[in-house]
Amino acid sequence: MPSRFRLRYIFRPLIKLIAKGLIRIGVTPNIATIIMLGFSILSFASLLIFRNLLFFSIFVFITGIMDGCDGAIARLTNKSTKFGGFFDSFMDRISEFIIFFGLFIFNFNEFLWDFIDMNLVIFISFLISIMISYSRARAEVFFKGDFDVGLMARSERLFYIFITMILAFFYGFMNEFLFIYMWLVIGTFIFRTIKIYYKIKQTEQQINE
Repeated sequence: MPSRFRLRYIFRPLIKLIAKGLIRIGVTPNIATIIMLGFSILSFASLLIFRNLLFFSIFVFITGIMDGCDGAIARLTNKSTKFGGFFDSFMDRISEFIIFFGLFIFNFNEFLWDFIDMNLVIFISFLISIMISYSRARAEVFFKGDFDVGLMARSERLFYIFITMILAFFYGFMNEFLFIYMWLVIGTFIFRTIKIYYKIKQTEQQINE
């Protein structure tokens, strides 16, 4: 089970408060998902057009908050649907691609320590980030429970980008932060894969007994 210190639990009161405000003005869960996607597009534009890491960070943070609001609205209004869950998950992956694509363009032909290609670092980071989410989705098809385990789930990934890109705006070291991010998501993917592997082995043993 995920730790109670996960950001989705820590920010739950804020997300619930925002969700209640959005419900009052008629925002549905799917509209909240589209708004979330809109803020990810704004984060992309802030890098592509304005090349401003501060605006980028703020929009990434709002993307993360809105990512929680669609589910909160669905629960508060009893409008949870299978399509809504699919639409939310699909848009989450698109928004993540948009954010990383912005970083990819922003860091095009950049090198860390003059020999590590940052485009490759960002590509690997995006690929592994997607695999972290995919592994959870697949595991929860076969097993009951929440497989949102490991340090860098989606909420933590967006929050890491938010914090580190603000620091990069004021102090630099953007490439170093992204390099650390890559290793954090790789570690999370390995940890989650191991947990799922042992769950599969445990289930197989119970069937054979």
